[in-house]
Amino acid sequence: MIAVRVLVVIAALALGVRSAHAEARWSVTASLGAAWNLPTPLTIRQAGFADLRVRARYDGQSFRRPWYYALRVERTGRGHGWALAFVHHKLHLTNPPAGVEEFTVSHGFNLLIVERSWQERGVRRSLGCGMVIAHPENAVRGKKLPERGGFFGRGYHASGVLLSAALGREVPLRGRWFLPLEGRATAAWARVPVVDGHATVPNLALHALAGIGWR
Repeated sequence: MIAVRVLVVIAALALGVRSAHAEARWSVTASLGAAWNLPTPLTIRQAGFADLRVRARYDGQSFRRPWYYALRVERTGRGHGWALAFVHHKLHLTNPPAGVEEFTVSHGFNLLIVERSWQERGVRRSLGCGMVIAHPENAVRGKKLPERGGFFGRGYHASGVLLSAALGREVPLRGRWFLPLEGRATAAWARVPVVDGHATVPNLALHALAGIGWR
């Protein structure tokens, strides 16, 4: 699974890299949460047919398998840092137009984010950009998309770009452990395949996360 591979890479970065500055620290967090999607235009283009357009409403189904989650590795020092975050976001279209039997991106409208962070008075602020790694599942006009190809031959595709902004706080626990709390806003644009065509999928979402962290 893509999540396992990402987790291995993040853990390797956090545990295998030593900072050249004594004040620099590495941390790793894993969180669960939920996302709320704003209505956005969805366009489906399929060869031989007129375009399908709808102001799409999506249900994130954050607490249904596969669950919504986020992973982050971060290096901080002197009040600021750099982080690599992975958010397993999901989209389930709830108002499909005629001709669309299924339109979901539930094994991930995944957000891979590189972000700059600042710490002040216990509040973590971050701005970032990155790419969308999507795993679409859809059936349009009776043509179901095979879930293969792309990364790892498992149906994952580099599909688009994104911007992200977040606010968070870290609640100390015992030893090196802490509780990360975060609110995040993302704006993404992606293009995912359908049989004999593609769909243009912009997404605006608000995210709330809580989990466990170690440094």
